Amino acid sequence: MKTLYAIALCSILGGLPISNAVEDPVAHSSPDGSVTIRNVGDTAAADHHFQIASRSGEVLLTSDNRSGLESGSFAEEISWSPDSHYVAFSVRTSGPYIRDTFVYSTRSKHLMRIPTEDQDYQTRPVRWCDARTLVVQTNAPFGGNASEENGLVSYHYRRTIRLSENPLRLDTLYTSQRSHPK
Repeated sequence: MKTLYAIALCSILGGLPISNAVEDPVAHSSPDGSVTIRNVGDTAAADHHFQIASRSGEVLLTSDNRSGLESGSFAEEISWSPDSHYVAFSVRTSGPYIRDTFVYSTRSKHLMRIPTEDQDYQTRPVRWCDARTLVVQTNAPFGGNASEENGLVSYHYRRTIRLSENPLRLDTLYTSQRSHPK
């Protein structure tokens, strides 16, 4: 009865419908405003995806037709380099649990997955140290219900990487020791 009352009250007050779906109406713009990442759609629909677009509206990359990116995945943990030349983000790539970090170059318009040696993992960008240096964290194993919050992650580590162009590539400057959450 309380649920019906809440739905009716939401309808009367003009609230949003209650659902488990997630939308991301926010455009994640580069510091200079020249490029934007936008998550398109609703996670309750199979066709949600993300796009990287220029200020003029030209779509530079879309995940709905890009091999290596799982259909129905939003870009998350979006982090722009201070000079707007790179954007790092995490996106689902295989199954419901595996997330990879990708870097997109606004200069060369190339996309690169940050490689890892782990089989069952999640990576995420942590922070930019400068315009070309990014820290990425890997949590593993990360299948099933494993998460840092419930203590089922066996280990995690961070890597500091340096990006360069022609072609877009990365060099690992430092890898931390694997730490085991308590």
